[in-house]
Amino acid sequence: MITASIIVEWYNVTYAEPDRAARMLTELRSQATLLHASDNSAPVRLAEPLDVVITFDCNQHSAQHVQSVLGNLTKASDSLVPRLLPVPNANYCEMKNAGAMASRGEIIIFLDADLIPEPNWLSALLGAFVDPRVSVVVGNTYVDCSDGSTYAKSMALSWMFPLRDSTDRLTLSTWFYANNVAFRRDAFLSRQFPQVPGLTHAPAGLLVERLQRDGVAIWHAGNARASHPPPNGPIHFLMRAIAGGRARAFSEPLPNLLRWIREDIGSISWGGKQIVLSGAKVGLSWWQLPLAIAIPAAYFALFNLGSLLSLVFPRMMRERFQL
Repeated sequence: MITASIIVEWYNVTYAEPDRAARMLTELRSQATLLHASDNSAPVRLAEPLDVVITFDCNQHSAQHVQSVLGNLTKASDSLVPRLLPVPNANYCEMKNAGAMASRGEIIIFLDADLIPEPNWLSALLGAFVDPRVSVVVGNTYVDCSDGSTYAKSMALSWMFPLRDSTDRLTLSTWFYANNVAFRRDAFLSRQFPQVPGLTHAPAGLLVERLQRDGVAIWHAGNARASHPPPNGPIHFLMRAIAGGRARAFSEPLPNLLRWIREDIGSISWGGKQIVLSGAKVGLSWWQLPLAIAIPAAYFALFNLGSLLSLVFPRMMRERFQL
């Protein structure tokens, strides 16, 4: 028997397809219903309805806006209780911190609004905590290429997330993405995502470093799978790539343009090899290869441009491309 809270930030909804958040919450409700109704033979059961805290910047969105997207999904049921939490002027990780502070469960799970969990995602994450040595569990986030497009397949192979994990193993990890990770309550609330002004995702990396210093192991649950969309259209693709380069530039105390160029050429080369060697894993056909290889080449060229612009125009870039 276990209690759990899921923190869903409304930050990424701005860039994703509008219906993904509704599809995500529908899937959560279905999985919570199964775990809440399980009998004593189940590996893990929900002792109380699943607590879902949806955090949003009330200076960007209203509660009415969130409810209009989610419709009846914001209503409580016997197995799931959604709550809307306005957080003024909050960025990505600040929304997560605020949601965790307002949560009620002994397990705190962070799930981004643009991810769609696969069936059994919730039981896979919670089941890992049956072992008392486990305090942090990261799930398998992969890029959704189910539409069959060359673009989505290329991003699944070459972007920031690994391919869909086909195993069900619980293994040690050295990293997590903040969009699909669970903590024992004390393990997170005693640390939280640190404040890093001007950088959206850097706090996750700093929290990983803090956990490693504290000797807290990070576990990877291969069967806690959730799909992430590729960048939504050419404008988001361009902004996401430049934003990544910007974040790299502002994260480093001593900028090094030559090293950045070498890194990004290496990323382009790695992406091309991934596409050629692993394309069959996502159903990539031979005739799709030229375009598929060109996509990561364009992405990391724009990534490098973001770093260069941050070096040449730091004031302008600090005000823009923070995604």
